[in-house]
Amino acid sequence: MHPLHPHFQQAEQDCQSYLALLDQERDALTGQDIGNLEQILDAKRPYAEQLIRHDQQIKSYCQQNQLQLGELADHIKAQQDPALSAAYQAFITALSACQQANDRNARLVRHSQHATRSLLDLLRNQGEPSAGVYDQLGNASRSGQTRDLTKA
Repeated sequence: MHPLHPHFQQAEQDCQSYLALLDQERDALTGQDIGNLEQILDAKRPYAEQLIRHDQQIKSYCQQNQLQLGELADHIKAQQDPALSAAYQAFITALSACQQANDRNARLVRHSQHATRSLLDLLRNQGEPSAGVYDQLGNASRSGQTRDLTKA
């Protein structure tokens, strides 16, 4: 058995577990379930650390064999080991799915931040043409301007 084979298998399993947590994170983000989100983030941490370890092991293998990371796929094909190739491909597929899910969740977080910022601006009466109608305490502004009811 090739020395990378068990690493790829374990890395693929860790990616699948991490992906399941990313899907739960998406659900918590869309449902605005902050309590559950904190638990999910705590559960993700060990998998992220384990994926970093897998990356380090793969890089170490490449260094020991004078390979650039970009040459790894060709090196694996050259081994002519169908099980190794399948494990590598499953790992790469799972890793790509994790990256896509992580990017999706990052977009959800940015969207939520933007929406929250916009709501806060509205509550603070910022960025609106009617700025100055109320002061920071919520009292009517003393700017002296009056408006017709039809323009309010």
